[in-house]
Amino acid sequence: MWELILNEYNLTSATLQVAQMRAELVSIGEKERILRERSADREAYRYLLDAHRLSASASLLGEQGLSISPQDGGKDGQLAA
Repeated sequence: MWELILNEYNLTSATLQVAQMRAELVSIGEKERILRERSADREAYRYLLDAHRLSASASLLGEQGLSISPQDGGKDGQLAA
């Protein structure tokens, strides 16, 4: 009798553990998916930002030519006024 009760308890306990493990795996999979999406979003943002910088640089060079001169820094590393 006790063996039947213990075996049933062990099966129930194992079933609960398996269900918990599956739930944790699903949670981990969801977190991984979110991280992949965020990584892809950041990569797309970097690409667009680089493209914007290149187009802005090209338009500045087109408008002002090559007459852009760097500004000298002061003694403390501050830009000259």
